[in-house]
Amino acid sequence: MKKQMKELQKLKGIGEILSQRLVEASYDTIAKVAAADEKGLARIEGMNPKKVRSIFTQARKMTGEAEKSRHTWQGERHIR
Repeated sequence: MKKQMKELQKLKGIGEILSQRLVEASYDTIAKVAAADEKGLARIEGMNPKKVRSIFTQARKMTGEAEKSRHTWQGERHIR
């Protein structure tokens, strides 16, 4: 649980308490936060609409950047 909490704390605005609540609500990775329904995140105690949008946006950006770095085809030029 501590490992997941530390990962979630990479999101600005998420401290120890909110990361624990997210993990308890099964949002135990940044990818799960990015894939979450914003209404689901809003049900977590301590999450207001502004914070939900912020962490949702951050998580999406972080997972998008991670996905881009996995693709070896990006940035390569194909010669015909």
